[in-house]
Amino acid sequence: MIRKYKAKALLSFALALIISVSALGQGQTLTEAAASEAAQNQQDIKDKKSKISDLEKKQAELDEKIAATKDDINAQKENQQAIQEQIDTVGETISTLSESIKALDEKIDTLGKEITEQEVAVASKREEIDKGIDDFKGRLRALYIAGSDSYADILLGSDDFYDMLMKMELIKRVTDHDNTEIDRLVAIKNEYEAQLAVLEKNRDDLKASNDELKAQKEKNEQQKKKLAELYAQSEKVINELKKSEEAFEKNKEKLQAEKDKFEADLQALYKKEQERKAKEKAEAEAKAEAERKKLEAQRQQQAQSDDDDYYYDSPSSSTGFIWPVPGQYGITSYMGWRWGAYHKGIDISTWGIRGSNVVAAADGQVLVADNYCTHDYGKDGSCGCGGGYGNYVIIDHGNGYWTLYGHMMENSVTVTPGQYVKQGQKIGRVGTTGWSTGDHCHFEVRLNGNPVDPTQYVSY
Repeated sequence: MIRKYKAKALLSFALALIISVSALGQGQTLTEAAASEAAQNQQDIKDKKSKISDLEKKQAELDEKIAATKDDINAQKENQQAIQEQIDTVGETISTLSESIKALDEKIDTLGKEITEQEVAVASKREEIDKGIDDFKGRLRALYIAGSDSYADILLGSDDFYDMLMKMELIKRVTDHDNTEIDRLVAIKNEYEAQLAVLEKNRDDLKASNDELKAQKEKNEQQKKKLAELYAQSEKVINELKKSEEAFEKNKEKLQAEKDKFEADLQALYKKEQERKAKEKAEAEAKAEAERKKLEAQRQQQAQSDDDDYYYDSPSSSTGFIWPVPGQYGITSYMGWRWGAYHKGIDISTWGIRGSNVVAAADGQVLVADNYCTHDYGKDGSCGCGGGYGNYVIIDHGNGYWTLYGHMMENSVTVTPGQYVKQGQKIGRVGTTGWSTGDHCHFEVRLNGNPVDPTQYVSY
């Protein structure tokens, strides 16, 4: 019976030993406080990763906006605002990455300490198991060598009944001790497996955290490089804006001087014209009648040779004026303050307007017909010709009304000073001479030398 017990005990222990030797796992479980701290650290890292992702999306949107405006001179300020917003966003990304890296460093440091403690605990538990196994092996060996382990041997070997009871009690106690030792070793083996499982999990977590830390450090370096590039780009745009503003102010002053001179010359011309009209009033009517008949004959003759010289539109108001650019009815700038200066007329422009005929808005006599400007291209400043109007014509319609037609094409003015023109007669073609950023007709109406709103006299 005792031999059977020993065999059974030996088999049970051997199985426990095999299981304990093949087990894999991790070390000591965290305390409740440490587990709570680790969970909070993990949540902080997760929140920062989410914020970094949102910031990277915003960076992508701003990159597209910057790319869309970087070559557009008129959008320099918008481009600068987008770059500054991107600088702020990248800076926030770097700050968030730095916080995330710090949290990962703390997590890795904590995991490293825990793994070190767990490795010591697992090693100690393994030593305890190995010692228990060695002790139990020795016990089994001693029992096997001792022999006389059957109840028959005990009875035959006893001197009397009392001796037999004492030996049986000793064997029972030895058996109970062995069973208790096996149970203890199995319990230790279970603790060892649990500790080993936790240790292995922490090792995997440490490896993943190290990989993520490396990736975030690389990303942080990339963001720092991008921030440096953005600062350089911002500085470049700021310098370009400064140059543009300086050039604009310079051109603005030049234009104002030109306009002031032109206005003075215009007023002098108006005064001179009024004096001339007053002096020649007696003979003007007779001469005008003769001139009208003569010009009418010339007009009929000219109309036969070139039907395109006249373009009649219906009068737009009681003043009898017609639209000065037939078929082209877009207004890109109205009368009023513009770019720090007062715009004295309207700008008529549509796609494809270049070369379109400019006609007299009403009958009258040509006062000015400048046709010497050759700078027929869009520009940011004035070429100085015609006081900024380039090739232009002024017509006196009587009753104090004048009209002005500016920026006409090079060599396109078809009238001369002193010539009498009829309403709808071609006087030139639309261009972009003088201070003009693109093809258009600048049209003014003046009453007694002062500019009035043209839209009150012409419409389409």
